[in-house]
Amino acid sequence: MLSTAGHHLSHRFLKSTAISTLKFHSLSISTESSSFTWQQPTEDDQKQYAADDVFRAGMRHHHICNTAFPIAHNTTIRPYRVKRLRDQQDIQAVYYGAYGSLPEMMLYAHVPFCQTRCQFCEYTVVNPKQGKNVDIQTNYFSALYTELDMYANLLNTKAKKLVGFDIGGGTPSMAKIEHIQKLMKHVESKFQTNWNLTEVSIETTPKIAAAEPEKMKAYYDMGIRRISMGLQTTDFRQAKDMNRDDANASTDYIYQAVTNIRNAGFKSFNIDLMYGFPLRASRTDDPWLKTVQDTIDLQPEHITLYRMRYKGTLMAHLADRVKLDQINRQEGQSRQLLNQSNYIGLTGKNTFSRVQGNSGCSDYLDKRVRKAIPYIGIGLGAQSFSHHTLSYNLGAVTKKLQQYIRSVELNRIPVQDLYHLSREAAIAKMASVSFYYGGIDLIAFEDCFKTSLQELFPTEFKFVTDHGLMIYNQDEQRLQMTSLGKQCFGGVVALFYSPAVKNHILHLQGGEQFLVDPVQALKEGQSPFQPIPDTTIPVRRRAAATNVPEPKPPASLTTSTLTLQQSQQSLNQIRRSFSSLARVDTSKPFEFGNILFSGSCNQKCPFCIGHQLLETPNNLRKETLENLDEFISLMKKTQTSKIILTGTRTDPQLYKYEEKLVNRLRQDLPNVHISLHTNGLLAIPKMKTFRMYDSCTISVNSFHPTTYYKLHGVKQMPNLKAILREASNVPIKLSCVLTEDNVYQIEEYLQIAKQLGIRRIALRHIYGDDRRWPIQAFQNKQPVKYHQNNPVYDFDGLQVTHWIFDKTSGRSLNLFSDGTLSDEYLLTNSPNQSIVEHINS
Repeated sequence: MLSTAGHHLSHRFLKSTAISTLKFHSLSISTESSSFTWQQPTEDDQKQYAADDVFRAGMRHHHICNTAFPIAHNTTIRPYRVKRLRDQQDIQAVYYGAYGSLPEMMLYAHVPFCQTRCQFCEYTVVNPKQGKNVDIQTNYFSALYTELDMYANLLNTKAKKLVGFDIGGGTPSMAKIEHIQKLMKHVESKFQTNWNLTEVSIETTPKIAAAEPEKMKAYYDMGIRRISMGLQTTDFRQAKDMNRDDANASTDYIYQAVTNIRNAGFKSFNIDLMYGFPLRASRTDDPWLKTVQDTIDLQPEHITLYRMRYKGTLMAHLADRVKLDQINRQEGQSRQLLNQSNYIGLTGKNTFSRVQGNSGCSDYLDKRVRKAIPYIGIGLGAQSFSHHTLSYNLGAVTKKLQQYIRSVELNRIPVQDLYHLSREAAIAKMASVSFYYGGIDLIAFEDCFKTSLQELFPTEFKFVTDHGLMIYNQDEQRLQMTSLGKQCFGGVVALFYSPAVKNHILHLQGGEQFLVDPVQALKEGQSPFQPIPDTTIPVRRRAAATNVPEPKPPASLTTSTLTLQQSQQSLNQIRRSFSSLARVDTSKPFEFGNILFSGSCNQKCPFCIGHQLLETPNNLRKETLENLDEFISLMKKTQTSKIILTGTRTDPQLYKYEEKLVNRLRQDLPNVHISLHTNGLLAIPKMKTFRMYDSCTISVNSFHPTTYYKLHGVKQMPNLKAILREASNVPIKLSCVLTEDNVYQIEEYLQIAKQLGIRRIALRHIYGDDRRWPIQAFQNKQPVKYHQNNPVYDFDGLQVTHWIFDKTSGRSLNLFSDGTLSDEYLLTNSPNQSIVEHINS
């Protein structure tokens, strides 16, 4: 699967032979780019993983595998990133190598303006106030034209046929008519275009289409022939909850939008809908099918169903509430309803059309998905993809206009990340995009990668066909999903990921567990996504180990509700037995005692240790904690000198009787050091109680707001400056969990912490995750000491412990919310975390 060294073309080789002719203001490009090929794969992209394990991981993390590829780009494809040097010679050379010799290509223009920020939006959209500003619009479109000029000069696009062009966002119809008109003219001047053969598409909203009919007519007159309206839902109560700008609209309002689009002349009209939202417990109805029927009644030519993608949205913390069973029920019912109304689409495909022989998608999307024709994206955060490269423009992370505009003003390609991919990574991206149509065009695949899919993925090909997940259509040369395959979308698409991404999802914590092992269910002809009923015993969530079969669930999980209720009674009996002090070794002091709280949390950290534990009862409103007297007695008996208030799946400062508990501990254990482990969000509101502690550890996994939001699930960050000022008597330590998202920020993290006056930091790896990233700050450092087998480094007075659980030794006395007392240092080894095994024995 590797490109040979003889065929490999390095960035610097390209630069030395080509860059002198690649100046933006010269159209004389003499260098051949046809020999340009893939990067050599990293070691991580040369490994192989068992199809069974990857399928399980994809099913478990179906929400993650429903997002755009690549996943965890900071580690999985970062080694392929082209350095951003001031002269941009390497960047220009790679772009030219990827696109220079192409006879045809496609273009996407991104307009990041919206009237509001919908909670479900994952795209690059700026503050709505900016989008409404006329001067900002003008400056942005000016930058857009200039960026297009750069590519035109670099790639000689006048010699290339443009076979697809989409104007998306955001909401491009928010822009003034003259901006879109000038963009169309500018594109016509830079490519070989024929709008009679290439269907240009633009996006709008019901509000704009209803209120500004002149825009709809202008789009049609300038040559745009396809329009897509983002309706998402006709349940206006649900729309209002999600901050939709047209939330208080009516059916008449939507009909007016459709009327204006039809009066403008459009005969290729698509409506976007979205499913997979959390269903409120207070609602007895699911508004989804009514939305589908309402949309059918509007009679657009095409209807597209988008499954909600939670990553990067304001609703990311709600993903766990939406089970795969709900997703598949909604998709299956809507597909049936659409088919009955003569809206047809390939099995597994998101877009349905009532026009015979029409894909329902724009030319840009159709050729991108079916044939993998390369495209360039222009605008804030826009993505570009060729057979060898993947790139994202400035603003993809920050969502800031000025950074993008300034780069263009300096005559620099406004690229944030350009990846010169390995063949493995390029294949994974192409395959992931192809699954928008529910399958892979085998001829297009072989044209791109010069070998067949069967040769590159023999075990995966066999797995999906043997289990009825996909069908090999020899006449059309397609590998296409079946209905069962669509229901197992995450598991199927994961099989065609690059090895580095497979490794990531195999070791990713959390996800949804199912009643029956998905692979075993396939073999036995059962549903592979059976949800665990609320009455069942909670199953400990662990990442599937590579090449190790997932253990079969206990027999009681597949029996009747009566048996499940009996098992629950056994569970309660076992929990009570765990309170026995006979299990606890009291012959010597513990290093510390833990009082563990359980319940809802004010954050949603994806790596929370609670995901690894069986759920224990909520004790946040329990004034007298279960077994507290026995815990205090053991603390005295063993002469243990420290207590930590912490949580298994919540924050201890959410405990209603926190102050009363601390006073009780002070009274009964006057010489014991009392510490708090918290996320810090309630430290200021509860400052009186906070000052009662002898020390505190605050979990802060990044000082970058975007990364913090991703790792904590909330945008609010603790005000460390205020905490340090208001609680100067309480020594503060920071705890930071290392992930692929923040590991490259560690040096900056240490500097900021030191500036704040922090003296101690613990850098921790995720429990159960054996991945290790090189930490630049430690490279030339020697540990000054070891704490519980973990190295401690000194940075001019700042002590940093590199905490690795599997190297940690020690004893702690743990009081769980159900009253269990355990002397196991690792919480997952506590007796109340082995309930399933006890019931089966």
